[in-house]
Amino acid sequence: MNIGRIVYRILAWAFLGCIVIQVFLAGMATFGDPSKWLTHSLFVKIFAMVPLAMFLLAFIGGIKGRDRFLSLALFLLVVIQFLTVQVFSSVFVIAALHPLIAMLLFWGSIAAVRKA
Repeated sequence: MNIGRIVYRILAWAFLGCIVIQVFLAGMATFGDPSKWLTHSLFVKIFAMVPLAMFLLAFIGGIKGRDRFLSLALFLLVVIQFLTVQVFSSVFVIAALHPLIAMLLFWGSIAAVRKA
């Protein structure tokens, strides 16, 4: 196994962990302490670029086909997540997609870990 695949696997696991933590922070803010929204909004900046790095590592690691583009899809979902809050927060129908996209990110990150 080459270094690209090893780092890809590490990042896939890290991204999955970050998604779980991010959902937990949202739950804390929703059901407990509203000040946790700041933590929720800042934490995502730590891991938002991980799927893009995974996509680039897929080339180095020889990951091909759909498996390669799964990480790109995860990155695009992260971008859409930002848009639902930053651009479309006043359009409630679009903003309401935010938790749905979080579910897709969770599912996609599990798929990435399994493929890695």
